[in-house]
Amino acid sequence: MKPLFISLNKRTPINYLRLILGVIMMAATIYIYFFSAITRFQPYQLVLLFLFGVYYAIMGAGLNLISLIFKRYINIDDEGITVKPGLFKTKTTAKWSDISEIQINVTAIRIKLSDGDYQFEYQHLEEDTIHKLKTAIIHQAKEQGITIG
Repeated sequence: MKPLFISLNKRTPINYLRLILGVIMMAATIYIYFFSAITRFQPYQLVLLFLFGVYYAIMGAGLNLISLIFKRYINIDDEGITVKPGLFKTKTTAKWSDISEIQINVTAIRIKLSDGDYQFEYQHLEEDTIHKLKTAIIHQAKEQGITIG
């Protein structure tokens, strides 16, 4: 089976008002600095206005800066399951040889390892993503001879 990679970062829809506001802020900064005779603004204020315009334009385009920097994901491949559930939570890797049993509940997947248990709650995911995740785990567990409860 080919590896399954699921990104847990939420997609942000495009917000045209925020995008237009960001472009207007950047254009206003350029106009005031290069073409206008207005001298009320200090250079640091114009730099801040331009940076806020860039931020608004990036957010309006549907890109979340935090999700670009911090990755949250689930990776299921032939070697094991790797889960990075949150920004400040550590990455957990469970090799198929270390897994003794997998329990799939209504809201979580519990993986019984030889040295302890790991539980991943997936109720915040979309239904098609949950279906793909369950299917991939069940398929790989059957290939590896792991009991599913």
